[in-house]
Amino acid sequence: MEIKGTKALVTGASSGIGKAIAERLASGGSQVWGTSRNPRAIEWPEGITPLELDLGSAESIETAWNSQSMDALKFDIVVNNAGFGFFGRFSNAEFDDIEALLDALLIGTMKLCRLAVPGLIERRGYLVNVSSMATDFPVPFMSAYNAAKAGLSGFTESVVIETSASGMKTIDFRPGDICTAFNSNMIRKNSKIPNEGCMDRVWKRIEERISKSPAPEVAADKLARCISKDRTGTIRTGTFFQSKLAPLLARLTPNSLVRSGNLAYYTK
Repeated sequence: MEIKGTKALVTGASSGIGKAIAERLASGGSQVWGTSRNPRAIEWPEGITPLELDLGSAESIETAWNSQSMDALKFDIVVNNAGFGFFGRFSNAEFDDIEALLDALLIGTMKLCRLAVPGLIERRGYLVNVSSMATDFPVPFMSAYNAAKAGLSGFTESVVIETSASGMKTIDFRPGDICTAFNSNMIRKNSKIPNEGCMDRVWKRIEERISKSPAPEVAADKLARCISKDRTGTIRTGTFFQSKLAPLLARLTPNSLVRSGNLAYYTK
């Protein structure tokens, strides 16, 4: 697809990967609308029109879609990127926090897809669901996030199959570690286990790796190239090890070794 002249919707476009994708599409000649839960509190880059959208409630998504006449904008590209993380031991977590994450990252995204996909089929457009390399390698103490992203990847693959004959294209975009403020916005709950050291080591390791990871513009550039080349299916981005080497080794290695290697990656 030629990006120039298209209309694009990017959720969670106020920061991080979403902002980088919105800016990259805009610089390529796309007319971009970016969503945020509170767009009036944000200074938006030139070329991006803000829309208000809260993915935490399926009912509010449909209200926002209709009240802002989003269907009439006739998007050619829809990028579902909005979300947040939850870090904590599952056995101690408040289940309300888990449900809120699943509502926003999985149920809310599916609801928005349900509203957008008929138009994308009609215009032979592009759907991009930003999942995560956590689908391939679950992050310790982020069980709800892992579940949401794995569910999103499974859902996206279903859309690929169901729409393959329509001309619409779909990408399951899986970033690895990307240097953003994602961690600073994450809900973090400390363990109730006395002298808990494993969680602290994992958190420290995550922060160290993210600080040394590629900038979000790297992920945005890769996505734009894939759209321009009419790519579809699973696309991974991040460091060479995460996006290329680790998935290849995982396909050739017993699950028990993959699990051990994944744990070592975050704790040593």
